[in-house]
Amino acid sequence: MNTNLRTDDAGGGAPLDAPTAAAAAEHPVRPMLTLVKREFWEHRSLWLWPLCAAGLMIVTALFGRVNIDGSQIALTPQTLRSIFAVAVWAFGMILYVTMVIVLWFYATDCLYAERRDRSILFWKSLPVSDAKTVLSKVLIAMVLVPLGVFALAALTSLVVSAIFSIRAATGSIPFSFWDTGTWLRVQGFTLATTIIFTLWYAPLTGYLMLMSAWARRNVQLWVLLPPLVLVLVEHFALGTHYVSRLLYYRLHGLWPPGFEHELGLLFNDDGPMPLRPGAHSPFTGDPFLGFANIDLWLGVAFGALCVLGAIRIRRYRDDS
Repeated sequence: MNTNLRTDDAGGGAPLDAPTAAAAAEHPVRPMLTLVKREFWEHRSLWLWPLCAAGLMIVTALFGRVNIDGSQIALTPQTLRSIFAVAVWAFGMILYVTMVIVLWFYATDCLYAERRDRSILFWKSLPVSDAKTVLSKVLIAMVLVPLGVFALAALTSLVVSAIFSIRAATGSIPFSFWDTGTWLRVQGFTLATTIIFTLWYAPLTGYLMLMSAWARRNVQLWVLLPPLVLVLVEHFALGTHYVSRLLYYRLHGLWPPGFEHELGLLFNDDGPMPLRPGAHSPFTGDPFLGFANIDLWLGVAFGALCVLGAIRIRRYRDDS
């Protein structure tokens, strides 16, 4: 009698021999890791488009023109630091705008697509709960992709700065400036605002996933239709604009106090250059003050309710 047999917990009592049991013990199944890998396999735009945007910025740094009229700007060390800070921040914003567009379509498609192509029947046959499946998508949208884009933006800024330094040495651009302290300050500011904005837009992420789990077709239409109807009904029936103001307030974002004002001081009304006299870097405030905003946490609570709704809907709907 073989005493090296054991019962497979997930397989309904099928025995495993010793080599299979040893292999299973050496390579344990990690459902959440597998689910996360699945998302990146099925939704390649999550990493492909940010990489393309980063590559485009590097190509722009290699061959783009840099034209700054030194006769209108006093190129003091403070001014150069301001130029460098805004340039690093602006390059990162290109990646973040790309990320926002990609995550919008991902959140509205991630639960709808598996019902559309019937792959949900396969995934439901596996010993993985609906909660883990939906939470893996939330993990992608609210943690892994934002942090990945932050790391990619930081790396891209280093590469672009190196390219500008080489071009400045060859005389193809007027000057190049690197300041380690400024770069670290911008990265710290960007990381903090990434966390704040991810939490601030949690209700939007949850709402998109709820619609993705609920809609049988035309998800984008169902995403836009309810808020639009509410705005129009309120306007024509009541003559008020509370819903539209709430939507604007939530979509506008939670910028650190004074950031937009200080950033505006860096620019002239005629364009991005020259800098205003006495302007300073706007990346010196405390973005973590946003955590004290009660609206942030109310939005997180609403987003959590939407995610719970998406889990419950997925549990009972497969469109079969």
